[in-house]
Amino acid sequence: MTDNLTDPNQNPPVKKRIKGSYLLAVLLALATVVWIASGVIGEKPPVPQKTVAERNVQDTSVIQVRVMELSAVDHPRLLMIAGRTDVVNDAEVKAETSGKVIASPVSKGSMVEKGAVLLELAMDDRQARLNDAEAKSGVAKITYEASKNLQRKQFESQIKLAQSNADLAKADAELAAVKLDIARTKIRAPIAGYVETLVPGPGDYVKTGDVVSLIVDLDPMRVIANVTERDLAFLHLDDLATIKLPGGREVGGTIRYLSKVASDVTRTFRIDIWIDNPDASISSGLTADVQLNAGTRKAHQLPTSALTLNDQGMLGVRTVDDADVVHFMPVSLLDDTTQGAWVSGLPNKVRIITVGQEFVVDGQKVVPVDAAAEAPPAGGVTK
Repeated sequence: MTDNLTDPNQNPPVKKRIKGSYLLAVLLALATVVWIASGVIGEKPPVPQKTVAERNVQDTSVIQVRVMELSAVDHPRLLMIAGRTDVVNDAEVKAETSGKVIASPVSKGSMVEKGAVLLELAMDDRQARLNDAEAKSGVAKITYEASKNLQRKQFESQIKLAQSNADLAKADAELAAVKLDIARTKIRAPIAGYVETLVPGPGDYVKTGDVVSLIVDLDPMRVIANVTERDLAFLHLDDLATIKLPGGREVGGTIRYLSKVASDVTRTFRIDIWIDNPDASISSGLTADVQLNAGTRKAHQLPTSALTLNDQGMLGVRTVDDADVVHFMPVSLLDDTTQGAWVSGLPNKVRIITVGQEFVVDGQKVVPVDAAAEAPPAGGVTK
């Protein structure tokens, strides 16, 4: 009997212990699920992100910007092109007779007047030929005068008189040729100018046709440049131009030549601009920057600080429409001066943001304040 009784000091049976463990595990699992579910159900759903424009529209505060109202005006269309200086007049001097150089009165690089002797050639037998020609001319003249007197007295025929006249003319021509050859032994400058080259020197022998010198006239000077067919239509003869030379020197010039035929290579048209150079201080072959007035175009002048870039890197300004909404407008820079930048591409009348343009975006509502009035710093907020 005592074997069937349960001793309280003994461990419970194995089946009862296993059933109690399962029950505890189930209760813990249910508690965990209930705790997690309560957190999910009570969490608020995520708020979707708003765009910048949507936030600005819904915000109760609006950015205040400073604006300036502009109207388009006619602005000179400045054309900037590159050119080079070049002489207008030059002369390649050639020997017109042969001989040995015996004197060189001028040196290379000097200024000479028209008719100045550059080189002198030896006379050689020219003096003898001159004496002979003068003698023949004298005899022919006496013979002609005698024949003329005899013909008047009818002692000589008309044919004899004509022959005497022909002999005289021939003798005079030979004398003139010798005198001309002697005159050519002194090679002279055909124009006034600068002696760029002087090839032979004393002792050198030159032949007829040899180039012995190059004379360049430095006043006036010209600037040769090329323009496109689009720009050519705005240029005219006698238009004024500004020439900027190396070193910063600026001189005025006048258009004296406009080509009517385009270059086959560049498809541009040559223009010549003449400039005064009385002191010969401007050399030929210099690089020159040419500024021309090629008509006018509608443009706006605005502070350089008002220019900005959009996300695509385009140059422009931010404007405000009648509803005080911001818009970006691209522009083309025409001229940048100390008084401001000249731009094209804007409507005839426009309000641009001069202060605060970096703090606003397209489509944003703003409070515009006239640039002449006092305004808070850029980015200030009005409530």
